[in-house]
Amino acid sequence: MTVTSTPGAAPAAPVLCVEAAVTSVTPLCPSFRRITLAGPELAGLSPALLGAGESTRCRDAYIKLLVPPPGRAPERADLSVGLREGWFARPAEERGWMRTYTVRGVRRTTFCGIVVPELVIDVVVHDGHGQDGPGSRWAAAAAPGERVYLLGPGPQERPWAAWDHGGARHVLAVGDETAAPALMSVAEEFAEEFADAAAADGSRPRLDVVLEVPHRDDVAAHRLAAELPDVRLHVLPRAGRGAPAGHGHRAAARLAGLLGLPGGAVDDVLAGRRPQRGEHAPVPLRVGERPEEPRAWSVAAPGRADVPYVFLAGESGTVKALRRLCVDAAGIPKDNVSFMGYWRQGQAES
Repeated sequence: MTVTSTPGAAPAAPVLCVEAAVTSVTPLCPSFRRITLAGPELAGLSPALLGAGESTRCRDAYIKLLVPPPGRAPERADLSVGLREGWFARPAEERGWMRTYTVRGVRRTTFCGIVVPELVIDVVVHDGHGQDGPGSRWAAAAAPGERVYLLGPGPQERPWAAWDHGGARHVLAVGDETAAPALMSVAEEFAEEFADAAAADGSRPRLDVVLEVPHRDDVAAHRLAAELPDVRLHVLPRAGRGAPAGHGHRAAARLAGLLGLPGGAVDDVLAGRRPQRGEHAPVPLRVGERPEEPRAWSVAAPGRADVPYVFLAGESGTVKALRRLCVDAAGIPKDNVSFMGYWRQGQAES
């Protein structure tokens, strides 16, 4: 898309802080609440995020929500002096917290007599267990009419997103509950995009989505509208029948199965060892890939349709382990693997 500007006009801001109101709150299942946010200021965000029709799927595009401290009214971040000075430099007890949420979809609604964009976000609520942070508490208490402030891409910016399968014929998308909105949106769009697509040999693009969720009762909320032969959705609860599994264990085991890898490779990566192809013993991780280092984040640049494209998102340590399964054990080129650490165990976003 080519963007033109009026000579002498100031360039559009790359990041906007916009006001919105909660318009609905819907419990989807034990671990998720669907919250919709609407308001006229949302129309100033990137057109590539908002779309032009009645509804838009957003793949893995995200926005940032400013959660105020308890008992304080939400405040707009002063981006005229930059995000660092206008928000991060303030004490947390004054500014609150920033939390990142994938936009499950965008639609249009009538708000105060005018048609405005409405963002749909699915928020994980933890119900205690030591993981009940500011975002989860906000989602659990949110009610229609509540005012919020969001950060999002400006009108000349691309959506903040990483998904790009590059025309690969086999795509694997894997993540935990924080990646559920992205994975479900990707699955729905992929099914529509390639509904009639077929290669010269008659083969069709195939997508496997592996989603690990906290509870058995979360599974029913994550289903496609119809069973599709080219899109396989694997929703795996950590807790339910039998002993609960550790975070990422069920997703890693299913990904290994889809890649034709032995169970030993899963044990290696979850224990922090680098698996080797062939008969060689696993080796320790290099210094640059130790779990205590910063969040994993790398966007693929796939160039071959005959090589799988892999999209990994969720807890940072788990994402690194899944990447090692793909690259070290399965031999998928690094350039075909996008991996995003949405969060990190024991570390807050802000």
